[in-house]
Amino acid sequence: MRFQPLRSPLGRPTLSAAALFLVGTVPARAQTPAATVASTASTDSLVPVEGRVRGPDGLAIASAEVTITPRPNGAAVTLARRLYSDDSGTFKFPPLPRGPATLSVRRIGFKPVTVETELPVSMPLSVRLETTSQTLSAVVIQDRRRHYEGPLADFNRRRDFGMGRFLTAGQIDARNAIRTTDLLRGVPGVQVFNGLRGTSLRLRGSRCDPLVWIDGTPALAGYFDIDAFAPNSLGGIEIYNGVSEVPVELRGPRGEERCGVVAVWSRLPERRPKQSKRKPMTAEEINALLASATVYTAEQVDRPVVVDSQVPVEAYYPDSLKQSKLSGVAVVEFVVDTEGRVETETINVVQASHPGFARAAREAVFSARFIPALLRGRAVRQIVQLPIQFQSTAAGKR
Repeated sequence: MRFQPLRSPLGRPTLSAAALFLVGTVPARAQTPAATVASTASTDSLVPVEGRVRGPDGLAIASAEVTITPRPNGAAVTLARRLYSDDSGTFKFPPLPRGPATLSVRRIGFKPVTVETELPVSMPLSVRLETTSQTLSAVVIQDRRRHYEGPLADFNRRRDFGMGRFLTAGQIDARNAIRTTDLLRGVPGVQVFNGLRGTSLRLRGSRCDPLVWIDGTPALAGYFDIDAFAPNSLGGIEIYNGVSEVPVELRGPRGEERCGVVAVWSRLPERRPKQSKRKPMTAEEINALLASATVYTAEQVDRPVVVDSQVPVEAYYPDSLKQSKLSGVAVVEFVVDTEGRVETETINVVQASHPGFARAAREAVFSARFIPALLRGRAVRQIVQLPIQFQSTAAGKR
């Protein structure tokens, strides 16, 4: 799409009314005394150009290709300058000559914009791009799951149910405690004191030790020193102050839960994304793949990539954002190969409402599987964009 300049009554080019994607005005030039024109010409003839690229929802767009072609003094052809927006959608050109210029912005998954303008314009520029139909259907991740898996499944299920007090791995790390009992000092109803046996716990004024569970198994041999665990070795802690709070599955065989229950869970090995043997590709390198016809877009194939329903995309909801009841979205871009696997070196986050959602979305696609695109009956590589929506089930509650 190309926007032609309008002519003002004075014959000077201005932005057309249709070019509302680019917000900028041409300021009036101040009068310069003739005696100082020669001394300031070298610096006054150059002006900076910077701005930010956003989508229709207002979120920043990363890796958008921004090209500006200045034509000082009415020159017919000049050298175009090109760069890519950063993760915050920001672009910044070095100082450019005053006068007419063409600004073009494009990004896979968005409609390109071309604007005829005149430098200088008010800074920073704000460029908005409209989406196209090349994205996959959004994957929705809720902070409360109906299906629980893994070693911490019971911990997560009871936590979502809302009974008791819970400390997650993120909260444990944030407290930076030296001993496990230090983690519990600020929990309502928990008393920590030093006795002949070392550090002991009392829950809500009880006179006996709480029953301790370790990874789903009760410690029934008597007093158990919870400081035997280093805080950084724990992936979660549950505290139930009284017998009325204790879930049935955490009760002891002889009523040991009468003084409350503390359940500790070992920390899982840190989930690390699979490392590609190749270094991550830049937006310019991915554009080169598209130009060489070795990778296609959804509009260029007969059957676009679709998510394999047998291996659905699964993302974790970041703990800090879950606690804050924050919803958001991240759009991740990558190339799907001819076997339906993600080429991990091509993974890039296009948009994200929060860095935590960006990290979760990036990690989610490493193990995802897809049904590859088809072109003239054969599987081909295709670049896709996958929106992942993170929905807080508590966001709308009061």
